[in-house]
Amino acid sequence: MKLKTILTFAVAASFAAGVISCEDMLKVDSKTVMFDSQHQLDEATDTTYSILGIIKQMQKIADRSVILGEVRGDLVELTDHATDDLREIYSFDFQNVKKTNKYDQALDYYAIINNCNYYLNNVDLDYKRNEEYVFRKEYVVVLCYRAWAYLQLAQAYGEVPFFDKPITGDVSLASGNKLNIKELALTLLADFKDEYMDYELPNYGDLQGETTGSGTTPSSHKSTELFIPVRLIMGDLYLWAEDYANAALCYHGFLTNRRKTYPTGTNGILWKSNDFLSVNGFSASYTNLFSDGNYLCYIPMEADEYSGVVSDLPNIFNSTDDNYNWYQMTYSRGATALSTRQDYCYHCRYSSVNPRQWAEYMNKDDEEVILYRGDLRLNEVFTHRTKELTIEQLNTGRYSTETQTLNKINSEKVWLYRKDVVYLRLAEALNRCGLPQTAFAILKTGLCNESIDSLRSQGLLTHEMERARNIDGVDISSVYSFPTQYFTRATATWATTNLGGGSTAAKAMYEVFSWGPVMNVGNTIGIHSRGCGDAGYDPNYRIPVDTTAAVITLTDSIRAVEEALIDEMGLETCFEGYRFGDMMRIAMHRAADEGHPGYGGFAENEFLAKRVAVREDATLDETQDRYSVMDDALYQKLLGADGKSLNKNWFLVLPDEK
Repeated sequence: MKLKTILTFAVAASFAAGVISCEDMLKVDSKTVMFDSQHQLDEATDTTYSILGIIKQMQKIADRSVILGEVRGDLVELTDHATDDLREIYSFDFQNVKKTNKYDQALDYYAIINNCNYYLNNVDLDYKRNEEYVFRKEYVVVLCYRAWAYLQLAQAYGEVPFFDKPITGDVSLASGNKLNIKELALTLLADFKDEYMDYELPNYGDLQGETTGSGTTPSSHKSTELFIPVRLIMGDLYLWAEDYANAALCYHGFLTNRRKTYPTGTNGILWKSNDFLSVNGFSASYTNLFSDGNYLCYIPMEADEYSGVVSDLPNIFNSTDDNYNWYQMTYSRGATALSTRQDYCYHCRYSSVNPRQWAEYMNKDDEEVILYRGDLRLNEVFTHRTKELTIEQLNTGRYSTETQTLNKINSEKVWLYRKDVVYLRLAEALNRCGLPQTAFAILKTGLCNESIDSLRSQGLLTHEMERARNIDGVDISSVYSFPTQYFTRATATWATTNLGGGSTAAKAMYEVFSWGPVMNVGNTIGIHSRGCGDAGYDPNYRIPVDTTAAVITLTDSIRAVEEALIDEMGLETCFEGYRFGDMMRIAMHRAADEGHPGYGGFAENEFLAKRVAVREDATLDETQDRYSVMDDALYQKLLGADGKSLNKNWFLVLPDEK
């Protein structure tokens, strides 16, 4: 993709005149963020150039959002060929990170934020064309971009200066009012209105750049997939702000929106049979979840350096000609331990005796292919092969014959959200609303009307459904309502017969009712079933509370679900950039639990510290405690002095603080 070409295409599509170059608006140096003179945004072309100018700035931090989320987590290890920049971040020695480290450039975030502030403060929201407001949809899009950039910045740096006005002169970052991520989320939420959730995303059509300098044709991009859905970013803000009820409503509202609903689908990995000789995908391959059409939005990247900013993620995670097959990052021993410790449930779906019969096959003894043990997702997304080199490659002496491919990488699209991420965050919010059974159902069975009815008939949701009617004064009982198919007989013949023959109205009704999305037990599974067989039939997969305790409180159940949830986040969204943020956010939730170590602090630091500390040393022996072997020095650093204050060892250091 060439953004310059896309800009030209998009402006032509807007049928308007007038030019403003966002690319030239922003100038930064090591200490300041600057704008040139003020410009009122009141021409139709301003909106297109401004939005795509912000996307161009986002390209600079796209890779970084993934790297900083994973390299500080527990699921990756570096190889001997990792760059010094990666090693500095992996070491958590942030005070000594070089100024040139490309992952530690805070001003790149402020470039995005400043562009957003410029737009938000100068756009004419009352400007109309053909009796329609021109800028209001884009105004919400820019709010979402700014919120996303601020959340990424705060996850990287902890406490960050906040600016809501464009900087128009020499200003040090130190002049901003510093906010931690919870304070930042609360502040940003003040600019969002509930009515924004009903705005449709702008649509500039499909964007296709011209042939690149290398002679390749870049990917085309649906413009609507470049915009962050407002319900998702508001849900994230509410989640970081610990307003769990409104977070749950936002996520559920997105998944069940009247325009489009998002069942989980049934993609996953199964053993073909109980002999454990080979695996296969079912209802489409599991790796299809990481292809076009299964993500909700992304940052578009250039096809080659001639065209602009390219993603380096393929060279970090994959073997390529550019890195002579020497990938820099791979899954950690911690990730292997997490995967192999899961139980795989083989469900005899087609048993003539009992269709609901299940059998559990641990498959814990496979030493030849260790990732065949337990959960199958890690084995599915990573491919390791021995590659036969060409004569030319052999003659260089540079190439490795051992190759790695991570099937979650797309060189021209750095993904921001996909369905399973939203479901997992919905579970996180519901759990903290005091609905642990409901949250756990997202992992075990999936949520749809049939599964909710089944769980209620077992007495599992009775009290929770009542509790949902009043959580901190908010009624979230709507989370138990999922759309179902409108007409079971809505075939073309039925529509013609019953909806007035072949009239336009009949066809319209048929399209609405027949093709409306369906959420039911046929297309909804528990997220754990992606890699662990049929989790819904596994009696051993349950909320992991201490059954020996004399009394199990609601708080005990909530915290136990969080243990299962953070594991599921690791199994399902590994290497996508969410890991460190997920651990930090749940550690923050736990700080409010009275009677537990983190009470009253910023976070329950141990929750994060113990996981990261075993990334290279995790035991695969299931008779041992999973945290029995760890890097104690790293554990103590991430735990901090009192184990609950905002721990600056988690975060990079802003330029003015070094």
